[in-house]
Amino acid sequence: MAEEKVIEANIIEAGYHKGFSIKNISFKLGRGEILVITGRSGSGKTTLLKTLLNILYLSNGYFKGVVLVKNKPITKYSSEELYKLISYIPQDPWYAVIGHVVYVEYCHALSAANIKCDPRRLEIYGLGKLEKHITYGLSAGEYQRLLWASSIDKGSEILFLDEPLIYIDSTSRLEFIGFVKKFVEANGTAVIVDHMPENWLEFDPKILVLDKGIQKYLGPYREDLIPKPNMNIGKVTNQYKKRQPLLVSKNIWFKYPGENYVLRNISFEAYSGEVTGISGRNGAGKTTLLKIFAGILKPNRGDIIRYGSIIYIPENPLLYYSYPTPREELSASTRDPGEFERITKRFGLEELLDRPLSKLSSGERRRVALASAFLAGYDIYLLDEPSGGLDNYNLEELLDEIMFLKRNNKAIIIASHDERLYPFFDKTCILREGALTCE
Repeated sequence: MAEEKVIEANIIEAGYHKGFSIKNISFKLGRGEILVITGRSGSGKTTLLKTLLNILYLSNGYFKGVVLVKNKPITKYSSEELYKLISYIPQDPWYAVIGHVVYVEYCHALSAANIKCDPRRLEIYGLGKLEKHITYGLSAGEYQRLLWASSIDKGSEILFLDEPLIYIDSTSRLEFIGFVKKFVEANGTAVIVDHMPENWLEFDPKILVLDKGIQKYLGPYREDLIPKPNMNIGKVTNQYKKRQPLLVSKNIWFKYPGENYVLRNISFEAYSGEVTGISGRNGAGKTTLLKIFAGILKPNRGDIIRYGSIIYIPENPLLYYSYPTPREELSASTRDPGEFERITKRFGLEELLDRPLSKLSSGERRRVALASAFLAGYDIYLLDEPSGGLDNYNLEELLDEIMFLKRNNKAIIIASHDERLYPFFDKTCILREGALTCE
């Protein structure tokens, strides 16, 4: 008897009417196997994942072909059957959480699969102290942990993961990869979208490379087939003899209502022509600190002085936009018409200008938000996980622009877990237990 294939896909075409589409994609996946889908930003990775999950229609998409799950067309399953069989963690984890409080979200997810909930298990996923925390105030990494908890504990046979490592710190990455390892060793099947497939080499995965919506390669990992630029960006040496402080914080204390202090006695200075990196564990308060710098949140104690205009770009780029298409967003930000074409080309947005922002991938949305901020010509840039969802090609363009801003005497403050950015920081600050230490 032939071994049952858990997933068997033959996709003739899928995508959006009068928009992006993927074509001629096929593969088979058995128990205990991992498929890693990779390719440049905008190559169709998330579109493929949504096609396999039969949820593309929710974005007014279409699909021609067949996807079999355990030898049965996925279209023949009820939503209840699929919920028990499959767990899906999207690239933007905040969209997958509906519960008001952490333990409510976790218990609801399990109860929907007829599994008894034990909130004490949240401790396993590093959420024990956040059991009664409102979900709105979680960091992106904490959202990820909450989704891990419910996805793994409800006993799904198949995991679909879209860029699961981009919002989490290095320690959390190792923990999560450990969870996936246990899942696969128990004969689970995983489909993972990751622009850095080398994260999963210990699993000996199948690699599917997409290029402009077409399946370029399917097979074992081959480094020569993974898109990688030269990354020749040179770190700009500060050429200004008299740097000016553009942002100064003095003795900042902050806490959310009913909670302990998140930030304690933080004093910090950001200078013109300087790139500062802020790192720390998930939930350490990096996003909170950036929002205080930007004036979105007000500290309980302490002062912030800003010498110039300031912009904050959040982890979720959709929160940044004011217009429905990239062209309108970028045009509204443009001070110098000559820069519109340069920045549009620099960030690879020429073919995206008239697409609805809601139809763009997360990486594409982030590129539009960054391009918009650069065009507007602020003095101080606060970037929250700016490289999330960006492949190395687009990261290279981002770093080029950051170095351009630095040469033009701007101050750039970046909160990130992405180690690809670290060599380009002039100053690195670590946020730990509410205190900020810079070197």
